[in-house]
Amino acid sequence: MKTTLYKWFALSLLAGTFSLTSCLGDLDLKPIDENIIQGSDFKNHPEYYIEQLAKVYAGLAVSGQEGPAGKPDIEGFDEGMAQYLRAYWNLQELPTDEALLGWNDAGVPELSTIKWSSSNGFIYVMYSRIFFQIAQCNDFLRTTTPEALAENNVSDELAQNISKYRSEARFLRALSYWHAIDLFGNVAFVTENDKIMEAPKQRPRAEIFKFLLNELDAIEGDIPLQPEYGRAGRGALWMLRAKLYLNAEIYTGAKMYTECANTCQQIIEQYGAGATHGLAPTYKFLFCADNDQFARGGAQGEILMVIPYDRDRTRTYGGTMYLTIGAYGGEMVKEDYGVNDGWGGPRSTSTLVQTISTSDDRYAFFSEGANIENTDLSNFQDGYAVTKFTNLLSTDWENAGKRAYPYPDTDFPIFRLADTYLMYAECAYRGYADQNLGFAYMNYIRERAHVTPYSSIADIDLNEIRDERMRELYWEGHRRTDLIRFGEFTSGTYLWPWKGGVLGGKSVDIKYNLYPIPAKEIAANPGTQQNYGY
Repeated sequence: MKTTLYKWFALSLLAGTFSLTSCLGDLDLKPIDENIIQGSDFKNHPEYYIEQLAKVYAGLAVSGQEGPAGKPDIEGFDEGMAQYLRAYWNLQELPTDEALLGWNDAGVPELSTIKWSSSNGFIYVMYSRIFFQIAQCNDFLRTTTPEALAENNVSDELAQNISKYRSEARFLRALSYWHAIDLFGNVAFVTENDKIMEAPKQRPRAEIFKFLLNELDAIEGDIPLQPEYGRAGRGALWMLRAKLYLNAEIYTGAKMYTECANTCQQIIEQYGAGATHGLAPTYKFLFCADNDQFARGGAQGEILMVIPYDRDRTRTYGGTMYLTIGAYGGEMVKEDYGVNDGWGGPRSTSTLVQTISTSDDRYAFFSEGANIENTDLSNFQDGYAVTKFTNLLSTDWENAGKRAYPYPDTDFPIFRLADTYLMYAECAYRGYADQNLGFAYMNYIRERAHVTPYSSIADIDLNEIRDERMRELYWEGHRRTDLIRFGEFTSGTYLWPWKGGVLGGKSVDIKYNLYPIPAKEIAANPGTQQNYGY
């Protein structure tokens, strides 16, 4: 199932850098590096269009032109740290009740203790990666205007395909702009219609929110229900729309839970049929080496959008490398999980472990030689290792085949159908949808995990939904956004280890509900306004 997109990933990397080179055409010069592709080169190589789109997708998966490192997209950072998914995961998980990282790299302790400043390098990495990705999308859209296609004598058939590619690029741009407003609030805003060398203007979060909803409406008809593996389908578009609605009160001040519930129901009606309600029968197989069979187009397509990885063709020191090898250490036998190394990196909080019953199929921790209590923030063994992501095969879970590789084949699920059921239930228990249906949807999740279903509507409240979201979605990059929506990320009403820099946890300033605009961005664009409190 992975073959087609991986082929284009590989070709886009071999072809070199597409993005940020279009201005060279104004000088009518040929770059010295023959691997750099200019707009005029597309005339004789129509395959470059799909390769350029693949490069845009690859921006979520890898960190540069060679894997796992070499010729990075962004200079000035450790390349593994600067990979999109790893950077996003760090900002979404490390400051929460789900994860800790004990490394002493400058800026890491501040993430786990919610004490960062505008000079934090990990925050700057994420900001830079987001806007590099947006620039890639904009560059593709500039390259594929009807005028540019006519100039390159593109056939009518290819032009029709490219029209759909453009919608995919607009979706990927919307995804990154969602990350931008969720993490940073008011941010620089630029589209393909803006001049390349002109400094982008900062726009209000609510204004970009409205733009994103309009974009999703405009491109929906061009996004397929059943996409090629690894590409965005309509399920992913609907999920992004639902996420925007779910968090609309945070982004704009206006509640849109009814709209969120309606969108979730649309997704469920399309993808939730069958005895398992569209869910993969076995939870742990969603995070293993052959989890592609549980994505759209697979046998049980619970995963609605994926970032694909492959041990031979899509290597990185971020992505699921970070969540498998990066998260393994201590007394673990790494080969038991399909890999041959461990970095002793991210680990669990005691809150995460204690929220999931040991009889729950979603309980995936290694505890030998470890202390559950997280007493020493700098010690990997003060916390259980998380084994949710593995490089095992669903068809050989005991690893009789002795699978043990230096890079994983495990794909990362961006959106899953299970999340849709939980989002609907949250909207229902907030009073904006059918509570009986929300109750049933919560039990679909429980039944798949083989834990006791809720017996009545009264068993569930918003705190229980918060906890069930942790049990189901931990380490998938949702938690910070969830805790902010529940009003608990900075407050003293819900605590976890090292929140605010103390073992027992404490409240922190509300300014931390947003990350600061990086100091380097403020210096480069003096008109940019810093977020409150920084």
